[in-house]
Amino acid sequence: MPSPQITAIYIYPIKSMGGISLNEAKVGMRGLQHDRRYMLISVDGRFLTQRQTPELGRFHLAYNADKSGFIVTFQGDTLAIPLSLNPKEHGAREATVWDDHVQVLAAPTPISAWFSEKLQREVYLVYLPDESQRSIDPKYQPNNNPQQVSLADGYPILFVSEASLALLNQKIQHSNPQTEAMHMLRFRPNVVMSQLKPHEEDALGTFQLGTATFHITKPCSRCILTTINPLTLERGDEPLRALSTYRKENNKILFGANALCLKPGKIGIGH
Repeated sequence: MPSPQITAIYIYPIKSMGGISLNEAKVGMRGLQHDRRYMLISVDGRFLTQRQTPELGRFHLAYNADKSGFIVTFQGDTLAIPLSLNPKEHGAREATVWDDHVQVLAAPTPISAWFSEKLQREVYLVYLPDESQRSIDPKYQPNNNPQQVSLADGYPILFVSEASLALLNQKIQHSNPQTEAMHMLRFRPNVVMSQLKPHEEDALGTFQLGTATFHITKPCSRCILTTINPLTLERGDEPLRALSTYRKENNKILFGANALCLKPGKIGIGH
């Protein structure tokens, strides 16, 4: 059987905002470098996502020219933010991601004010430093060393195969030929792979790509966020309607595979 091959790499520096397409990436125990280390929180410290705040999809990110920071763009306006925040220079506070309480750093006031202005509500940009601990679900720990996750929903890395998306689009267009094909970005993957059968990513176990070693924990359960077109922000019934006909287990709709990094390294397209 041919080995899986990377065809796309994405990071999402600010949780639930636009991703950045990369040709290569460093991978650590929390996932891809710079992936979901920032997020917006409400006044009470609760994390924001497109589930309740679809306007987050209008924020697009890119590295600046020398990759020393990020540029956030919202309807033509731009904001520069650093790659990371230093605990010695920024105040600490507590934030909540689902049921996890995490210690984060508050971005400078002008940065949070910019996001508040764009969203027309008071929000704060926060950053998860290396010193802050957030473990994955204990039942999916592969060894005695608790695996850490960034500000992603639950796991450091999401793999999706091109074949899985092709099968989904085939089923959608068979039932409704007028429906537009689903774009991979709806599923917010970190790594897209070819040379696999549909949903074979679920069963890869422990494997190597580039110089990094990965471990699949479980298929990824999907939510209403996938029904938002990332290009237009329009909502619909797909892909959840189609997926529920063949990828539903224990009342969860599955697509893609959650993974851990067991050995840090570097990956690139073609690996």
